[in-house]
Amino acid sequence: MNVLQKNCRLRRGSILVFAAVFMVFILGMAAFTTDFGYMQVSKTRLRAAVDAAALAAIDDLTNDEEAVTQTINQLLSVNGYDTTSSNLVVTTEYGIWDVDARVFTAGTKFTKADAIRVSVVDNGVPAFFGPVFGDDVYSTGAEAVATLASTVPRDIVVILDCSGSMDAKMSNGKSRMKNTKEAATTLVKALLPEDRVALAVFSWIDRARNRWQETGHPETDLDFDKISTLNRINDLKEGFYNSYTNIGGGLRAGLDVVLSDPSPRPAPLPKEPEPETIIVLMTDGQANRAEPYPEPNDGPTGTLPPPPYSKKTTYDENTSITKWSNTIKARGYKLHVVTLGASAYSSLMVNAASPDEEGVTYYHHVAEGGSDAEDLLEVFRTIGIGNHGPKLVR
Repeated sequence: MNVLQKNCRLRRGSILVFAAVFMVFILGMAAFTTDFGYMQVSKTRLRAAVDAAALAAIDDLTNDEEAVTQTINQLLSVNGYDTTSSNLVVTTEYGIWDVDARVFTAGTKFTKADAIRVSVVDNGVPAFFGPVFGDDVYSTGAEAVATLASTVPRDIVVILDCSGSMDAKMSNGKSRMKNTKEAATTLVKALLPEDRVALAVFSWIDRARNRWQETGHPETDLDFDKISTLNRINDLKEGFYNSYTNIGGGLRAGLDVVLSDPSPRPAPLPKEPEPETIIVLMTDGQANRAEPYPEPNDGPTGTLPPPPYSKKTTYDENTSITKWSNTIKARGYKLHVVTLGASAYSSLMVNAASPDEEGVTYYHHVAEGGSDAEDLLEVFRTIGIGNHGPKLVR
């Protein structure tokens, strides 16, 4: 064997060794790239599931802890995570979200919380090439914070139609009044501790008023404690007052609640937001009685002259609604109008509501049939939550 042949054989042996080492390196890179990529996909998928679970669970913050837990488990399961598996660790914390500092502080009692943090660790992410290096599974985690925290405290007056037509049945077999009471209760329970709420109704027979007897009536004062309003809503019955529908009287009663507030909020401190006043009117019919409006007119400032009020022969139901709704809006109050059924829907009621702004719609119509009861419940719930939540904040 000559020297040239010997060198060639040595080179072939070196190449084989180099190729073997290089293949190990290639396999290692493939293992790392494949498993790392899958871990990132798993983390993204888990993040989406946790976000969905936290956002859905915050809606149940007005119910109870069991409802929150069920919602979280349901959303995780829907997204492919077995909440009964020992590989999945789910932690739910209740706390307060500081809007300005953007900080979540855990440890608050459930009844006082306005935010939820959901943390999930998945210790069962499979490794494809990991077993070669002794890793059968990997771990990944994600967390999300959802809140109902509002940046603006609200004073909300709910005005409900108590006329005889509220005895009519809806698609779920319950009366309009029964469904409205459930919807109004949902609204109140969705409010935050810094919100106040009150109740007014129509139609009411006021024997002290001359000639104009069918009117609206304040039921509860604005209060941070929602219990009195919830109790009064529960006591309402269809046709509780009479068969007439004096929508203008309801608007007047709602305004009375705000103007006669026995315990007004203190003036906000510097940098604190101004409270927002919201009036929510619900009716299922057309007005057939007019609420007198103090003369000369509603005016650009919404100034309300003191009683006594007088009747005008040209005064009608539509004028009554227009004047009282204009007064409410001119004062800077937001007016939500909720109509139920075909007879209540009209351009008059659409125009009575505050104009849409900042993605908020102030006129809501619930058509009869199908899912009318669920739609009515959702309208009131949405108003109660407002445009400040629920939302993911981290």
